Amino acid sequence: MITEISLRAIAGVPVEFEHVEAEIKRIFREILYHPILKLLNFTELAPKIMANASKTPLQDALASGRVTFSRGMFLGRFSAAVSKELKAIGATWDRKALGFRLPLAEVPYAVRGAISASTARFNKRLAQVDALLRKNLPEEISGMVQVSELFDRSLWRVDKAVADTLKGITVPPQLTPERRRKIADEWQNNLQLWIKDFTAEEIVSLRKSVEKTVYSGSRRDAVIRSIQKSYGVSARKAKFLARQETNLLLTKFKESRYIDSGVHEYTWRCVVGSKNHPVRPSHKILDGKTFRWDDPPITTEPGQPVRRNNPGQDFECRCAAIPKVTFTAK
Repeated sequence: MITEISLRAIAGVPVEFEHVEAEIKRIFREILYHPILKLLNFTELAPKIMANASKTPLQDALASGRVTFSRGMFLGRFSAAVSKELKAIGATWDRKALGFRLPLAEVPYAVRGAISASTARFNKRLAQVDALLRKNLPEEISGMVQVSELFDRSLWRVDKAVADTLKGITVPPQLTPERRRKIADEWQNNLQLWIKDFTAEEIVSLRKSVEKTVYSGSRRDAVIRSIQKSYGVSARKAKFLARQETNLLLTKFKESRYIDSGVHEYTWRCVVGSKNHPVRPSHKILDGKTFRWDDPPITTEPGQPVRRNNPGQDFECRCAAIPKVTFTAK
């Protein structure tokens, strides 16, 4: 006689998503982005420049970096006083470019001097930005992400939760703190490899973006917006890495602990889903079916490269595994 017992799924697996995500974002922010933005901040130079050289609102704006000149076009943030002065020297508003147009030959000499000084300062800062990006090594940035302690904490809680579901049925083999720590360290190394590869790509992309922005005739504000956009990409990647890698770690660990305890099968259970977060069709058809941990089902849609996963291993998968214990009575 065969008896099957379905264990309860570990609801709300304790994870450290937010802590891992925050740490990755902190590294990106403090090591890569903040130093660049600090280099591009011209405002601290403005009082000295204004006191020593500037005499008009336009020259003040050029000195502070609020307004720049490139290829016959004044670009930037225009106050009423600056706009009035530009019109007075013959500049005309270009609605499409959102700037004032005036050939350099028609720009007054005093303003040309302010343009030249502003361009020189900007180019110097830009060279410093490029040098900073060249100096940032992906392996050094990824090496600063130290989250194995957070992983270890989650592993301890998951191990306890697994043991609770097996209480009265079987006793899982003991997991020593040393073994748990080794697993956490291995997963931290895996996370660091992801970060290293992403950082290498992002530094190249950031340098190209800054270079493209500058050669298009834009200056400080446009470069800063480009960097901020790049940081937005990095922040989203940090969230992806934190959630995906941490969830995968805990899902794999839970699976291995059940196998160690002699529990080899589970029932796939889908979440209800919603309009904003629907259940993937390829996962929905698995609901209620039984699978083995060592022989996971196909979880990809038709036409996609075939991937096999247990619940929780696919990207942002919210499905759960209901472990099944089978007894054969004599």
